[in-house]
Amino acid sequence: MIKIIVGFLYLTASAYALDLPKANLSESLQEQKQGNEFLQIIWNTDRVVADVETQAYLKKIGREMSIYSEDPSKHVDFLMLNDGSINAFAGPYGYIGVHTGLLLSSETESELAGVLAHELSHITQNHLKRFSEKTDKQTYLMVAGMLAAALVDNSNASQAIAASTVAGAAQQNINFTREHEWEADRIGTSMLSKSGFDPSGMAHFFEKLKDDVNAQEFLRSHPLSINRVSDAMQRSSRLTGDYRKDSFEYKSIKAKLYYHQHKRINLEKDPSLTLYMQAYQALDEQKYASAERYVVQLLEQNKDAPSHILAGRIYAKLGQLEVSQQYFSKVLDRESGVYYAAKAYLDNQQTQQGILLLRRYLKQNSGTYQSHKLLSSLYVGVGSLDRAHIHNAKALAIQGKLEQAIDRYERAKTTTRSQDLFDIISVEIERLEKRIDLYKELP
Repeated sequence: MIKIIVGFLYLTASAYALDLPKANLSESLQEQKQGNEFLQIIWNTDRVVADVETQAYLKKIGREMSIYSEDPSKHVDFLMLNDGSINAFAGPYGYIGVHTGLLLSSETESELAGVLAHELSHITQNHLKRFSEKTDKQTYLMVAGMLAAALVDNSNASQAIAASTVAGAAQQNINFTREHEWEADRIGTSMLSKSGFDPSGMAHFFEKLKDDVNAQEFLRSHPLSINRVSDAMQRSSRLTGDYRKDSFEYKSIKAKLYYHQHKRINLEKDPSLTLYMQAYQALDEQKYASAERYVVQLLEQNKDAPSHILAGRIYAKLGQLEVSQQYFSKVLDRESGVYYAAKAYLDNQQTQQGILLLRRYLKQNSGTYQSHKLLSSLYVGVGSLDRAHIHNAKALAIQGKLEQAIDRYERAKTTTRSQDLFDIISVEIERLEKRIDLYKELP
């Protein structure tokens, strides 16, 4: 299969080492509309990774990086996509996608962070908007369409159209995109250093891909020049410090992705990571007694959040709910911990406890698609269909599917017996309808 992947990592050259232009830090309604349409296209590929720990980790590290970006107030969000190709891309309204193949190809967390920093720089410098203004107002849809064609892989015709379109666009606008790439390299390297990651992570990732026969898809859509890699290396070598080591969270997520791709675990150099994956594989194969033996050994060596979450999941499957919640109690500061704690309550017929826990978290945090779907299921379990519809609506809104979200809210209105809840739902419907009307007025 020929993959056609488009991001905003184009050619660069040291000749473009000029003063950085002042970024336009405002986000228009037009950008929000474009972001909403882009988001729907990406979700419709059915490639968004369902694992909450993976999505929550990517969002966490991405938002940590964005604090040190050129504009921390800029809207950004991150999606991990289940695709073996090495790629990442920046879309309108700050939506950044990362393929599982890219995470697996990274050798350090700083390399992954380097790619995120690069993509965040494209967002803060408004490269997509500037590219669209120079070419065509619908460039963002062209990009989204090509990404979708590559991810879905449902017809050779769609790939051929995407290939010819991107080739023409790239050829006509190469000078413009070279400038963008230089900016993203320079700003991204600085972002890495400020956030505590090794600033050479980006350069090392690019250098490694130059001669990697498995990186041809990345190199077709992200061509690298010798000058660009050399410039990134030199820039990062001037920055020194005591940089962050690879987190156990990064290593465990990478190991799980490898397991699901190859249907086997990789015996790791880190004994804790090997034990983690042995316990995870046993859990996945429903061998709960074996999983418990491995996780007991794991917790003697490692007490990081992924280990506690895994222990909680295993003891929940063993029916030892109180023990599982003791482990989850150590990780309730993160969405993945709250999610699995609530799911453990659901699996052990203590649905109301799960509702209280997850509802409290989502009142204070935006939450992922998966968390709202779980809370909807919890409400179904206690017969609260109005609230189940509400959280289904919130999940649809996260996907950018505003009209479908309104339909769900309308169903909630017809089932609720609470006047207060009826009024709240009405406000949400009005808010979404106003957004849709405003979008329709735009060209």
